[in-house]
Amino acid sequence: METGINWAEDWVEVFFLLFLIFGFITSILLFNPWLSYLSIVLAGFVAGRVFYIKRYKEPIFPLVLIIVGFLLGYILGGFWISRFWALLFFAFSWWLSFYLHRKKIFTIFKSEGFVK
Repeated sequence: METGINWAEDWVEVFFLLFLIFGFITSILLFNPWLSYLSIVLAGFVAGRVFYIKRYKEPIFPLVLIIVGFLLGYILGGFWISRFWALLFFAFSWWLSFYLHRKKIFTIFKSEGFVK
């Protein structure tokens, strides 16, 4: 009987747990509610950008599970913030980032010669 992790099949679950723990620890370490809300808005912007980049190139469900893992960990550890407002700020910043990328206001730096 093999007890190791089969990375080809279980990588999503492992990253879900890692991001859940990361979100929980991040939320606990931020005592100031304003910093907590700022970090959740920044996380929403990053999630919207990653979602925009990966939406047609790869299966999107594993990415959404990893993002939900971070958000769930952050909300579970958010003792000093309102969970409703954290969810609302995350969802709005995710949508805003996705919208700004779709309208080409924010761009993706994948042009020739940008990174050598």
